[in-house]
Amino acid sequence: MDPYGLLAKAGIWYLVADCARVPRMYRLERITTWKEVDRPRRIRENQTLATVAAALTAQWEHNHAIEVSATIDQTQIERVQRIFGQRLVQDDHEESATGRKVTIRFLHLEDVRALLPFGSAITVHGPTEARAHLRDLAADLAHHYALSSTS
Repeated sequence: MDPYGLLAKAGIWYLVADCARVPRMYRLERITTWKEVDRPRRIRENQTLATVAAALTAQWEHNHAIEVSATIDQTQIERVQRIFGQRLVQDDHEESATGRKVTIRFLHLEDVRALLPFGSAITVHGPTEARAHLRDLAADLAHHYALSSTS
């Protein structure tokens, strides 16, 4: 790992580094162990923390297949921020006493499954296929736990 430095984005700290000469961002709170090596870092020529971080964040912003529009209960905003990080875009103009309008970016439709732990604390407004997929997942879960003679 060849570090460029630390970056704070949306209140979350990241280590920006090259791993095998490929740029990466690692959420700092998820790094639990490390080992110092006895060699100088090898960063790519003409690259800085700012240039590498800008390229990585731009790549993320354009590397998603589905944007889910939703309203999150006020009690869950911090939890949603921790879980979705930079994939979450809050609409600062759309806030009420009960919730905040947000957009969450996912790579694949199947990834909306990550919204299930929020239950009714999140209301997905669109797109239609995201709402339908969540409805199907919830129905499957309810069916799985339905009372049966073998329970």
